[in-house]
Amino acid sequence: AINIDTTSFHVDGEYSVDDDFTGIRLTKGYSRDHRPELNQVILNLITENQAGIPVYMKAHSGNKNDTETFKKLINGHISSLKAAQKSRYWIGDSALYVAETIKAIHEQKQFFITRVPQKIVEVKELISQLDTLGFENLNDGYRAAFVESDYASVPQKWLVVHSQQANKKELLSLEKRITKSIEVSQKSFNKLGQLDFSCEADALKAIKRWENEQSFASSESFSIEKITKHKSRGRPSLTAEGTIFYQVSGKITCSSEHRKKAEKNLGIFVLATNDCSEHLDMQAMLDHYKSQQKVEGGFRFLKSPDFLVASLFLKKPERIEALLMVMTCCLMVYAALEHLIRTSLKKTGTYFPDMKKKPCQNPTARWVFQCFQGIHVLDITQNNINQILVINLKERHQILLKAIGKPFMKIYS
Repeated sequence: AINIDTTSFHVDGEYSVDDDFTGIRLTKGYSRDHRPELNQVILNLITENQAGIPVYMKAHSGNKNDTETFKKLINGHISSLKAAQKSRYWIGDSALYVAETIKAIHEQKQFFITRVPQKIVEVKELISQLDTLGFENLNDGYRAAFVESDYASVPQKWLVVHSQQANKKELLSLEKRITKSIEVSQKSFNKLGQLDFSCEADALKAIKRWENEQSFASSESFSIEKITKHKSRGRPSLTAEGTIFYQVSGKITCSSEHRKKAEKNLGIFVLATNDCSEHLDMQAMLDHYKSQQKVEGGFRFLKSPDFLVASLFLKKPERIEALLMVMTCCLMVYAALEHLIRTSLKKTGTYFPDMKKKPCQNPTARWVFQCFQGIHVLDITQNNINQILVINLKERHQILLKAIGKPFMKIYS
């Protein structure tokens, strides 16, 4: 399988190009770096899902969205990538799930596994009927159920997934969202209480209209007060006639019904695939989708402070595009070496100490690089005899070098 995703890099400085310039444009767009005031460039990356090694990269202008770039990629390169990688599945996030895109993938007899956007009407209806689905327990606190679909006229099966871990995280986020929503509702209710209505029926309609506009708040023990207003100032005389108005007062609270409805949908997401065979079961489909972390891990590497290129300072867009190519090549070497280290440790049954000095078989290449700092080559020449020594080589280094093979042992021998 291969994974597809995009990220953005913010670019410092001002850039201006001619109108006839055909390369990428450094401009503002949706900033994943949370730097909306800066121009940016987009990197489209495809990796294989075993080691996260890049197999395709493309730089795009800073205002391109994932849906648009994925569509062009599918139309232009899916056949060549399919032939080169012989991949069974294309795996991506919800930006891949667009009617035109999944049709193009399906027409070229390629399988996909992607997340379905929750804004789709069919997904909303499905989530509202969770009680009717027969969920089965999967590994690591997941529950799931298959549902058939023909969205965009492509025969598919959807996997409705409930994650216990995601439920806990989203519950904390929900509490913050409810608190903020109640504060906003309180302000709008206070404004409602300052309005004058000509009759009690109008006041009741205003309350109902206000409740329908609220996400979580509802009015509690509200009352409609009848007041009389006079045109002249001061104390009115006994015979003075005023105008009768009606005002709303009361307290607001969080609707338990709305809260339960929101809590019910926490930790729920939907995956889709056009592989309707029995070969792909629930656990395998979920595991394939979770391999999306491989390409996201590559983005974290490229944006790491250790790499020192998260911010770009080059003057020409074409040089930035070339730098992104060099960065992708570096990621290729890094991912391949990390995969070699991990598979070699497991194959030989040996361990390398992690940052807490506990034995592990899946260290990051970055941690291994840090551990190998301080190893030096000492060249000694005495009485016309030359001797080369590798110093500061410890047992943990030798264990790793033996595991990954003779070429590396020869370098450090």
